[in-house]
This record gives sequence, C-alpha cells and structure tokens, in this order.
Amino acid sequence: MNRTLVCILLGACAATAHVQADQLPSLGDSSSSYVSLEDEYRLGRDWLRQLRANTQPIEDPLLEEFIENTVYKLLPFADMPQKEFEFIMIDKRELNAFAAPGGIIGVNFGLFLFSEDEDELAAVLAHELAHLGQRHYARGVEQAQQQEPVAIATLLASLLLIATNHADAGFAGLMAGQAANIQNQLAYSRDWEREADRIGIRTLAASGMDPEAMPSMFEQMQNSQRIGEAPPEFLLTHPLTGSRIADAADRAAQYPTEPRLVGIDFLVLKQEAQMRYQLNPEQAQAEYLTTLDKPGISDALKGASLCSLASLALKQNQPQKAIDWLNQVPANLQREPVVLSRLARAKAQTGQLDDAIRLLRQQQVYRPNSYVLADTLADILDNGGRSREATTVLKDLSNQRPGNPLIWKKLSIAAAHADQQVTAYQANAEYLYLTGDDARAASQLDMAIQAAAKSGDFMRQEALKERLRQITGSTDPKAPPRRS
Repeated sequence: MNRTLVCILLGACAATAHVQADQLPSLGDSSSSYVSLEDEYRLGRDWLRQLRANTQPIEDPLLEEFIENTVYKLLPFADMPQKEFEFIMIDKRELNAFAAPGGIIGVNFGLFLFSEDEDELAAVLAHELAHLGQRHYARGVEQAQQQEPVAIATLLASLLLIATNHADAGFAGLMAGQAANIQNQLAYSRDWEREADRIGIRTLAASGMDPEAMPSMFEQMQNSQRIGEAPPEFLLTHPLTGSRIADAADRAAQYPTEPRLVGIDFLVLKQEAQMRYQLNPEQAQAEYLTTLDKPGISDALKGASLCSLASLALKQNQPQKAIDWLNQVPANLQREPVVLSRLARAKAQTGQLDDAIRLLRQQQVYRPNSYVLADTLADILDNGGRSREATTVLKDLSNQRPGNPLIWKKLSIAAAHADQQVTAYQANAEYLYLTGDDARAASQLDMAIQAAAKSGDFMRQEALKERLRQITGSTDPKAPPRRS
C-alpha cells in the first residue's frame, strides 16, 4: 500500500464501518496483521500533521484542556488499546467530531453550540472512543483488501474530505461513486455505528455520566434537519436513522439516569462559540447582561457570563472593567483557572504585573498541571519583559505536551526575545513539523545546529542532528525531508 493511500485510509477512520458486537475480533486477530498498534500511532500522527496543514484549528488552552479532561474521564471505561492521545479543535460552527487511529480526537468548536450540557458533548466523544477502542480502522483496512482498488480510493478519498474541511465535496464524491461495493461498505457502516453507540452508552454509564445523553444528542441532530438546516457534518460520516435513535434510547433506558453536568468551563466555551459564530460583541454583551438579571441562575452560569463579559472588556481594552466583572464571580468559583486567567491578564494590562504573576504562581501550587494557568503565566511573563522566565515555563509545558504546536510556537517567540537562539530555532522547527511543513522545519533545525556549534554546545548539536534525521527520515542530515 503506497503512502498516499495510507494517508487517505487514515482520513476515513471517522466513518469506516463496524461489525456487530458478537463479531468483535480480538486485538491479536487478522486485523492486526494489516495495521499494528504501532503503525496506527505513527500513521495517525502523520495524518494529524497533514490535517493541521489543511484546516484551521483553534489553539485555545481552555478548550483543549476541557476536551482532554472529558476524554480522560471516559477513558478508564472505554476498553482502549492505546493510552496516548492528541487533540485537535477545528474552527467550524457545524456539529462534528471524529477519531483517527493512534488516538487522534478531533472536535469542531461548533459542537458546543449543539450540546446543552457536558454529558451530551461527552456522548459524542464516547462514541468516537468506541471507534478507536474497537480498532475499526484496522478492521476496515482488512475488509478493504477484498474490494477493487479504484473503488477503495474513491470511497476513502471522499470520506477524508468529509472528515476534514470539505464535507460537501466529500459527500458529492460518495454520491458519484455508486458502485455496488461502495454501497455495501456504507450499509455495513450503519451496523458498526450502532455498535459504537452501544459501547459509548456503556462507557457513559460506567463513568458516572448520563447514558440518556446519547439519544438526546441524536434527537438534537435530527431536529436540526427538520427545521431546514443542512445536516450536521457528523451525520455525513455517522448515518443516523430513526431505528438507530430508538435503539440508543432502549439501551440507555437499561441504565440509571444521572444528573447532567453543566460547569463553568463548559458554559464559558459554549458562550465563546456563540460569540464566534452567532453573536456580534454588542449582541453578546446584551445576552449575558440579560442572563445575569434572570432570577435563580446557577453559580456556574453567573460565573460564565461574568467571564464572557470580562473577555469582551479585555478585547475592548478596558481591563479595569474586566476586573470589576470578575470580582462579582461567586466566591466558590473565583479560584477556577478560567476565572484566574482572565483576572491575571486584566491585572497585567492595568500595570499590576507583579500581582498578576504572584496570583498565578500561588494557584499553580494547587493546580500544578493546569495548562490554562501555565499558558497565561508564560504570556504575561513574555509580554512583561521577563522572557527568560517565560521560556522556562514553556519548556516545562513542551515536555508535558510535546505534540502541541501552540506551545512550541510560543516557546520560539519567547526564546527569541530572551536571545536564546538555539532554543528559538529548535522550537520553531517543532512547531513547523507538527503543522505539516517538513521542509521549513528541517531548515530551522539546520540553523539550530549551526547556532549550537557556534556556541560550543556540541552535545546539543548532536542531539539536534539526530532530531533532523528523524524529521527527514534519512541518515543524511542534509537530505530533503520525506513527503507526507
């Protein structure tokens, strides 16, 4: 199988077919001979780099950390063969999510517009984890070997378009390729989608979330079509029928219902999605002021609305107004990272740099793994002329999250400000590599090697040479990078 077809196959995993629960193969069956877990991991990372190069991701620490925390809450109950995940957030308002082999989870930011609570959003993620947990990609590759190569390419290339950023073109490709084997593949996928629903519902229940969230989310998807809107992208790769909704409802009813979660982070992200896709600043401000006037609103909704008003004030260069809004956040939420991040940024903008830094460092003692707090601290330090300290924070973050392009990008900028040339070149190389620009990544690494040699840091020079060989896929450091 050539590399191009492999990459197309990877894109298809958001919609590849599944078999009935009683036909599930073990991880050691024939599907593993087609695609091993190691292959899935390596090829999945390659596919993610290509996806970043061809779509518009949202780089938001709060968004990434929320999706990550939700996935890791589900993970112990999802029977996953792999334990390492990477996340990508797509800047699109349509409802969609997808999974790629090797633990790649993608979410359209617009998913927050359709989800009424965290359980409904988690239901979509539980469904995607079921696709990964059952290794549907590897089994789809095994099944595809029995089809005509041209038909496979037609099907998978179309599904790649749907899974990324060209749903209309991808769906048109499927409609144009009405070969019998493509029809059979899509029909088979409906059985596999029901399998993912069943496993996802079981995962929700085991993790303490409401299993009824799965059918209720499906009903929202179906209702969006009834009022004349285009079908959600999720439905183009995950066909939804009345019988599938009924089956999900019947299965969810076998478990006890649980209270739905609606926390401040979820509500802030939902409001940010509204401001991004639905409301202009004036409308948003009016909306959240009206919300604050409603009697009996929850602390989470009050806190989220105040955070959103503070964000609007910061964008309007009114940091003191932002501080005034944030001081009204309920006391039980004032130490949440989403609140502290905005408060620290507002304080820094009013010239209270030391207070902002002290506030963040104090809270990091209690939340040492908070990406939101660390990212905010790095920004404030770098913008405040303390770039050397910022590079230290960002180096720690890059060790914790080596697959995150935003961290490498910020590290490159802070290191350049701190006159740390080798680090600046190396971090920029990692950013370019993770976003699919192999040639420029190799060029930046070459400059880092030269800078390390000039400074006499020969151990680092050799380490950089090894990294260059990994990126180019060659034993010759000067060889051109391999093509994805």
